[in-house]
Amino acid sequence: MDYNDLISNGKVVTKSKIDGDFEGFDDEKFFPLYNGKYWIQKAYKYWYHYSYMANITIYEYKNNHYLTVDGQKQFVEVELINDVIKATIINDFNGWSGDTIFELDNGQIWKQNEYDYEYNYSYRPDAIIYSTGYNFRIFVEGKSVGVKQLK
Repeated sequence: MDYNDLISNGKVVTKSKIDGDFEGFDDEKFFPLYNGKYWIQKAYKYWYHYSYMANITIYEYKNNHYLTVDGQKQFVEVELINDVIKATIINDFNGWSGDTIFELDNGQIWKQNEYDYEYNYSYRPDAIIYSTGYNFRIFVEGKSVGVKQLK
């Protein structure tokens, strides 16, 4: 399938904007939309394109969903994520280093449970925790890492 096939034969499911920065496609990229829905990239595809609050369209084609960025001829298969917790980290955020604890304003505490290192300082950033069906991930400042709930 190519872009023209998707546009011609696909059914528009959603037109919205990315809520924040859009930095293209990569492995398991997470897409929070301005309409309150959350989508995740299903298969690896790399394409870099930066846009703030990019206008997007999601198409359904042959029982799969594909996200396109308006004005670009790239697309990626995505899946709707329904099990989502949105909160704020209650203290300084310095990224993660392997065993980082995330204390949230809703009283929950989560701990990093997969190794990854990412330095990124932010004061009380928003955090989105979502289920991948098998485990949970936390999305903060445009990046995500696997977590488990402590409280």
